[in-house]
Amino acid sequence: MESLSSKKFLQTFLWSSILLSGLAAVQTVQRVDELEILLWRSKWVFLLAIFLLNIAVGAILLRQAYLERITSWLDIVEFDPSNNLKKVLGIALLISGFLLIWGIRLFFFGNILPQLMPIFWVFLWASLVQTFGLKLMTGFKWYPLFAAVILLQGLVYQIYGRLSIITDYPFSLGYSEASRHYYASLFFAKSLYGMQLPYPFLHPSRYMIMSLPFLVDGLPLWFHRMWQSMLWIGLTSASAYLLVRRMSLRNWISFLAFAWAFLYFLQGAVYYHLHVCVILVLAGVSVKHPWRSLLFVFLASIWAGVSRVNWFPVPAMLGIAIYVLETPLVERVKAPLVGKGWRYWVYPFLMGVAGLGTALAAQFIYIEISGNADARAFGSSFTSDLLWNRLLPNSMFPLGILPGILIVSAPLGYALYQMLRGKLANLHPLRSLVLLVLLLILFFGGLVVSTKIGGGGDLHNMDAFLVMLALIAASFFGGRVDPDGETAKSWGKIQWGVAAFLVPLGFALPQIGFFHSYDHVQAEKDIQKIQQAVAEVVANGGEVLFVTERQLLTFDELKNVPLIPEYEQIELMEMAMSRNRDYLEQYYSDLDNRRFALVIAEEQKFTQQKKGAFVEENNAWVRYIGAPLLCAYKPVETLLSTNVQIFEPRSGHPLCKDPFAE
Repeated sequence: MESLSSKKFLQTFLWSSILLSGLAAVQTVQRVDELEILLWRSKWVFLLAIFLLNIAVGAILLRQAYLERITSWLDIVEFDPSNNLKKVLGIALLISGFLLIWGIRLFFFGNILPQLMPIFWVFLWASLVQTFGLKLMTGFKWYPLFAAVILLQGLVYQIYGRLSIITDYPFSLGYSEASRHYYASLFFAKSLYGMQLPYPFLHPSRYMIMSLPFLVDGLPLWFHRMWQSMLWIGLTSASAYLLVRRMSLRNWISFLAFAWAFLYFLQGAVYYHLHVCVILVLAGVSVKHPWRSLLFVFLASIWAGVSRVNWFPVPAMLGIAIYVLETPLVERVKAPLVGKGWRYWVYPFLMGVAGLGTALAAQFIYIEISGNADARAFGSSFTSDLLWNRLLPNSMFPLGILPGILIVSAPLGYALYQMLRGKLANLHPLRSLVLLVLLLILFFGGLVVSTKIGGGGDLHNMDAFLVMLALIAASFFGGRVDPDGETAKSWGKIQWGVAAFLVPLGFALPQIGFFHSYDHVQAEKDIQKIQQAVAEVVANGGEVLFVTERQLLTFDELKNVPLIPEYEQIELMEMAMSRNRDYLEQYYSDLDNRRFALVIAEEQKFTQQKKGAFVEENNAWVRYIGAPLLCAYKPVETLLSTNVQIFEPRSGHPLCKDPFAE
């Protein structure tokens, strides 16, 4: 990797600041409009003026004469080990820059200006201040110091964000957040609920590793939340470490590369349970050990088979990519070049068939042992609607899936261009074609999956593509790609721009926020309110359905309440989106027959949503779940510490609209 000159560093910084200023100005104006504030008569005009001033001054400073003058000044800033005043000033700048970002995000912008670009602009300039501080302390070049400041802070933000979910709050932090711990508990249902229940049909491998704390009896909800945080941090770190290990870097450069890889994986994000596949492949696949490689692809494919359908072929595809990258198709034997022909492709073909076949077999076996009576639930994603508008910017994901993945993958794509420019002839066309096909399959496959109703809110369905792109780029960068007919493994050098390190920060900065706090007294009152409501019903032999907040039963917040396993919120949502008529008809029958004496659920409504995020999901819920529930049951109590109500049957049998009627 080539280091940037001070002039190039300054140019890229100024261009970045101009771009962020423009975007921050747009988002500020939009926010002022949302708050119905007259911009020119408010304090907001000063913030907008700062962004516009940055654009104007930045454009002036990009002129050659000014660039040369500022660059010469930057180059004379030297480190003097005997000057303690410089060291103290450097430390002060480093700390103040770090605290400035947190202070503005938490106490100045907060909920008033939560948009990303304004705080991103603050981060950019605060990072320059910190870089100047490090320059005074170390004397290193500007560019690596700036990269270190960006990456290490991003690491702090992401880790902080993963830890911020740790709380003893008994209710769900978001949509079914705590209910996921209920699904994890199903692997220990016999000991927890006194009955054997079917295993989860959605994301089984995620709930498997989430369930491990249930091996120790009595661990509270906050511990399970902490365990999930550790899974995010630990498994992402393992994949990042194994990827960086392929680059053969040394000392502090390897740590910065690790920080970049960690942030890169969380852009999608690559969910922690899927990192198990990545870890197994990166740790065990090697062209020097073909049988070991097959074993690790086999193990990773088993895990993929109980994870997600679109990950079934991924372990084999990653293994094939490593083989194609590290095994030349044409060898130099003494003098002439000798091609391996069809024999070259036998091993990757075997790996592909074995990997995909293993994943399918693992899925089939899991379905058989899961205890789910309706196997169609495992294929619900195949009958759900595809919403192609989510590929473009929308209210749910302002970036849009297509622009978002292009932005995220652009730095690595450009790095590959730099490394292969003028040297692509050293790689046999068939090898290049295979690598390109693998990337395109995962790219377009991820786009299609991202349009499925229930998805498209971020880039997590592009995870396999991001992993494959990182593997290929890291292999070229680390000299792991064996050329055809050449003894040298040197590829072109790359010149990273500031923007390459800034892109992952767009996903890290939103993690800055306060840890969750709540009114303990009110939460306890709400728990007691539910307990009192259900105690009398249970005593009289009635059934209580927890559509949501089942973790209250899992972690014994409510006493002596039998679990009704049907109709949990996530399950109902999946069935509504896939329009599983048999399942939903049984749900309507139970509602119509007033099977449940009480229902605990979030606040429901008859009216479908007209605009905003998750419109289609909300409308599917209202049509197939919420409206039928409100037709048969009425809310009688509303909890104050969470968006949950207690429902009881309506008298009589009102005529409810058929949800399947057009």
